[in-house]
Amino acid sequence: MMPFSCHNWRDRLAAHADHPEHTVSPARHWLLGGALAFALAGVAGRIAYWQIARHAQLSTMAAEQQQHAVVIPAQRGTIYDRNGQVLALTVTEAAVVADPLVIQTLTPAQRAQALQQLATATGVSPAVLAPQVALPTGYRVLTDAAGGVIHVAPEIADGLQNQIASGALPGISLQMQAWREEPAGALAGQVLGFVQTDDGVGQYGIEAEANAWLAGRPGRVIAALDAAGDPLASAPRRIIPAQAGADLTLTLDANLQAIAETGLQHAVAQTGATGGSVIIEEPQTGAILALANAPDFDPNHYATANVAAFQDPAIANIYDPGSTMKAVTMAAGVDSGTITPDTTIQDSGTITVSGTTLANWKHLAWGSETMTQVLQHSSNVGAAWVALHVGHDRFDQYLTGFGFGAASGVALPDEVPGLLAPNEPTADLTNLDLAENGFGESIGVTPLQMVLAYGALANGGLLMRPQLVTSLTFQGQTRTYAPVAARRVVSTQTAATVTQMLTDAAVHGDAQTWLIPGYAVAAKTGTSTPDPQHPSSTYASVIGYAPAQQPRFVVLVKLDHPQSSIFGGGAAGPLWRALVRELLAYYHIAPQGGQPA
Repeated sequence: MMPFSCHNWRDRLAAHADHPEHTVSPARHWLLGGALAFALAGVAGRIAYWQIARHAQLSTMAAEQQQHAVVIPAQRGTIYDRNGQVLALTVTEAAVVADPLVIQTLTPAQRAQALQQLATATGVSPAVLAPQVALPTGYRVLTDAAGGVIHVAPEIADGLQNQIASGALPGISLQMQAWREEPAGALAGQVLGFVQTDDGVGQYGIEAEANAWLAGRPGRVIAALDAAGDPLASAPRRIIPAQAGADLTLTLDANLQAIAETGLQHAVAQTGATGGSVIIEEPQTGAILALANAPDFDPNHYATANVAAFQDPAIANIYDPGSTMKAVTMAAGVDSGTITPDTTIQDSGTITVSGTTLANWKHLAWGSETMTQVLQHSSNVGAAWVALHVGHDRFDQYLTGFGFGAASGVALPDEVPGLLAPNEPTADLTNLDLAENGFGESIGVTPLQMVLAYGALANGGLLMRPQLVTSLTFQGQTRTYAPVAARRVVSTQTAATVTQMLTDAAVHGDAQTWLIPGYAVAAKTGTSTPDPQHPSSTYASVIGYAPAQQPRFVVLVKLDHPQSSIFGGGAAGPLWRALVRELLAYYHIAPQGGQPA
């Protein structure tokens, strides 16, 4: 073996270092350094991108994974009548919930005992409960024999909760539920509308119109979660409180609404009508005191109601008003200076306009008659004569001024503007429309429009906007809504003149059988035939105000297609008189002789 030699070691190392294949050039150093720097720059860029550019998004994603928001429902506002009576409110109670899959694991004896305990607490028999917990489903809200959700009062809920905690009611739990309730049932159902149970959104009526105010704003509870997704009891929770909805006070008087609804239902049944409307208005303010319709519905049971009954026909349906329009025609004639109450015409029973013959009822010829007698006789010929002499342009302006052909702006959805006679290019057709409009044909109005027009006459010629909401209370602050005058449609003197004409006509005309002794009323009957092919299918109505010289209320009774009597006075008159008598007594209005009502 060759001995170790330091010299040989050094010689070999020197020889290896001098070999050209093992020499590292400066350029290669720079290349390796640049590549490493580029890689480091890329990593730094990606770090900057995720930590700066995507910081907000990643933070939100992390928060969503670590937090859970529970919605706190807002308390919906309460609706009151003008006297403070609750018309609609939100009720919160515990509903009984079962897990059939758990209950089915019990022995028959255990199951029977649990159902008997539940029946004792809720008042719902085991026979009704048993089929519901036998279904192969998960959690189920239990219902009673009528199909309604089983809600329990707080004192009962406490007892049930103790039984559940002790294990005496396996598979049973309580779930707090809120729902809308109308304590008076169907009272003012179409005015109120309803609230859908699934999403809490108001539908129809004031519930829909004022939903944004009534609904309030839901709150949230934001809690941190652990890895399993369960709330951390030790972690702080952020609470965004719910804002309760606003309370509304309506102009409706629940007492008068009940009287109007009861009377209308009786009149519809007695006359064989298909439906009808009753409206009571305060002429000085435009306040709607009662608005009743038949058919109607109960908002508490809207799911089983006829959908056609949801809309309010007093604002959503139009009809030919017939002779009740003659008061408006006379107002246009007097205000324009075309006529006076004593203006006389010769009434032959018919009038020919543009080649078409228009006639009085049964072609009755009244001969020489004044304008007051035109109202007394309810003469179509006289009313057509007045409209033609006022002229198309001026008469159309009066119709528009009284509110026909435009929505009134009442705080209810689905209001229609009605239909005025078409303004055709041919003068002949225009004149025929004009003449027919004079006695309430070839024009479509809503019952509310008709009430507002008579309200203007009762209010000295000043048309008021219809008022349904008097105040709104939100977060302790109350906003009051004052009556609003829309416009003056006729002079004060014209309104007083037409009022006297109506009063005189009511005393001596076809309305005298339903006058109220001791009181002067300004009223007019109306009978219109929407389909000339079916003359016995009419709209029968009476509208007027009392006391005539100092009106406190306007009342409209309209019946759709009555059978026992097809005429306004015979069909709608008895109910109109009964309602006026009730109102006179309700407001303690003494007769003209000073005796108590």
